Amino acid sequence: MAEPPIEDEGDEAAQGQTKQEQAHQAALAAKNLAILKARSFDVTFEVGDEYEVIETIGTGAYGVVSSARRKDSGQQVAIKKIPSAFDVVMNAKRTLRELKILKHFKHDNIIAIKDILKPSVPYAEFRSV
Repeated sequence: MAEPPIEDEGDEAAQGQTKQEQAHQAALAAKNLAILKARSFDVTFEVGDEYEVIETIGTGAYGVVSSARRKDSGQQVAIKKIPSAFDVVMNAKRTLRELKILKHFKHDNIIAIKDILKPSVPYAEFRSV
């Protein structure tokens, strides 16, 4: 008859630590979302001369979305801004991953990236995507 596997105390400690890290990350994300919602209407969208911002639509897990209109064609678009995108490494990685994935989609039911606006400040001072 087979004996049950002996669990190593180190494995349990590693799993507990992982759960603690996950709980900490979830709490941090919830805190960031609360702060973002509170400040969502304070976020300014610097869109240059190409777009005209209409209104702030709302907030997501990491950013603020605003409705805008392209001046040359009149096309209505949504613009997403992620303030302080580089403060938390995990948020920066998620933002990069989102951009890379959405860049390749070309489907009616999936939002596509039309444009990525470059910052108006020097790259050393660049804080928001």
